[in-house]
Parts: sequence; structure tokens; C-alpha cells
Amino acid sequence: MSKRTIYTLFIAKFLFSIALIAWTITMTLGAGVGKDNDNTFMGYYHDVDANFNKIILNNQKFEAKYDIEIKINDFVENSLTYDDIYLSQRVIQNRKIRKDILHIGKNNISVVVKDKMTKEIVKNIEAKILFTMPSTHDFNQEILLNSNESSKEMNLNKKSYWNIMGQIKIANETGNFYIKTNAI
Repeated sequence: MSKRTIYTLFIAKFLFSIALIAWTITMTLGAGVGKDNDNTFMGYYHDVDANFNKIILNNQKFEAKYDIEIKINDFVENSLTYDDIYLSQRVIQNRKIRKDILHIGKNNISVVVKDKMTKEIVKNIEAKILFTMPSTHDFNQEILLNSNESSKEMNLNKKSYWNIMGQIKIANETGNFYIKTNAI
């Protein structure tokens, strides 16, 4: 092969490689990677990541003022737990707590918040609870509970792992929780 052919092939391969890199970058930016609402703590991942310490401080302030009871079927959670956020879904197979909370078919959900000082039920709450599968948002179900509703019912038709995320608001105070479980 002549030097001219070798240089021509080298330049062609180089330009082709640059074109592939540009195409990869263009396709990645067009796919919206990192821009979808992954629903962690009811928001975008980047917002949660940037404000995680603030979310935890808000939870501590919220729990200092209020007693919380989140009831899903027979399961009762008395705190704004978020420890499951650190665990993979496969951990659910081996755990004894927060396992098999949901059922295929009807599920009852209620949130009761009591003032720690007066021991009275707080009436002006806004609770937003999202049930989502970690693999897809196609089966997401959102429950809204307000001061007039003590419980709601929702139906699940998919046996799978589920994330239950919620946000409880009272006036200017907000508490968040995150539970990983499965439906049986």
C-alpha cells in the first residue's frame, strides 16, 4: 500500500470516530437522561441530591412537633422513615420488616398526625403518597389525603417490588418518607 492510501484511511477512520462520538453525545442529550422525575421524595433526583440535608432536617423538625401514623393495610409506620433509600430492592427478599405490605387488589391507606403537645389530631394536613415500581413509572398511583379524608383505598394489579414515597404537609412544615416493599 502506498503512503497516500494509508494516510487517507487513517484520516477517514479518524473522522468516522469523531462523527460517532458526536452522534453518541447528541443521542444522549436528546434522551433526557437525568431529567425525568424519578419520584424520590416526590421530586427530581438532582433536587433531592442537592437538598437532602435540608429534607432530613425538615423531617426531624416535623417529628419533634408531631406524632405520625402511616397505616398501609396492617402495616403501621410511626416515623418519617427514609432508611430504605439506601437499600437495593433485593434486600426485601431477606428482610422481616416492611415486607409484604401491599396486596394484589385493594389496599387501604391512612395517615394520622397528632400534635405532640396537645395530643389532638391535626386536621389541616395534606398527604401525598406515591406508589411506584422501581423499574417503570407505568403503574404509578398517587393518593392524596387531606383534612376531610382519614383513609383511601387503591388497587394494585401487579405483583412486584414497590416504592412508597410520601410527603406530609402542615402549614409551612413538610415531612417525607420512603419505604421499599413488595406486593403479594
